[in-house]
Amino acid sequence: MNDAALTDLLAACRAYAGGRVDSRFNAAAQAFYASAVAQPKIVARAARELGRLPPPGAAVLANMLGTIIEKGGSVERSGPAVWELYLAWLPQIHRGFAGRKELSPRQRQLLDAFQLLGQSVVSHLSAMQQERMLAAGNKALMAQLAELQDYTPGAAWVRQVLLSRSDDLLVLHLSSRQGFRLRYENIVNGFHLFTLIQAAIGERLPGGRSSNRFIVDMARCVTVAEEGSDEPWWRYETVQPDEPSLVEISGEASVETISRIDGRQIILLSPAAEGAALWDTSFFTPQLFAMPANVVLEEALTTGEVEEWFAKAGLPSGEATGVEGADRA
Repeated sequence: MNDAALTDLLAACRAYAGGRVDSRFNAAAQAFYASAVAQPKIVARAARELGRLPPPGAAVLANMLGTIIEKGGSVERSGPAVWELYLAWLPQIHRGFAGRKELSPRQRQLLDAFQLLGQSVVSHLSAMQQERMLAAGNKALMAQLAELQDYTPGAAWVRQVLLSRSDDLLVLHLSSRQGFRLRYENIVNGFHLFTLIQAAIGERLPGGRSSNRFIVDMARCVTVAEEGSDEPWWRYETVQPDEPSLVEISGEASVETISRIDGRQIILLSPAAEGAALWDTSFFTPQLFAMPANVVLEEALTTGEVEEWFAKAGLPSGEATGVEGADRA
């Protein structure tokens, strides 16, 4: 193993004080990248040094390890160490802001390095599903991220990772008695989902049309989000066991609020209400290019399948409201 490449990089990280890297650092970084391709175990050795480096050097090294992950490296070699470092820094920064006092020099140094570390965490967590699930269920952690997200992208990005969901979805159109199976990836809120459902279905249903490609590219993280807005082509509703009629899905709410039938999330579409509210592209942000959002139309349901799902939703005769649901488990 090329110990010299790691030794030189660690020395450069200890000397790094932030800002643009110099030619010496760049040379050490390129040598390390080359060694990581030839001898991948060097990545794990570098990750073990993160906690021993000053914050600027630790952050830039973590960012390099994230780059290796994005190019196909094994997340097991560096993911746990990068996540551990993030969890060690986060409460220190949080205490600084929670105390409503001027940040200490140490807290300021951590905050200045936090964005680079956050970028690395996003790259790593995108391939660490179990860690994402555990972290998303940690109320104290999620509260800290929520309180810090307006102060540093390093918190906003990671919170977005932990709130993002991927799942299978059934979409049933009430009047035409058509339905589709879809799969959505890395989406947090209903408005983001609606835009990408409309892009996936297009003109296949009454009321549909061709999507605005610029809006869809922003929603899919193909391009950076700018100011813009989208509008509903349909009304988006779902079923709930305790409600006799369909319930409108909140565009601002988590996609987790969409109800399930037989374990599968279900949306029922009807004509959009006149004057229905638009939503802006801020609902697509913060964008995670390591975890791009998307909705894929997997298949159209057969007539028999559509009728079966309508019956399970409590709408065997195609009525949109006023019919109690059955078997909504």
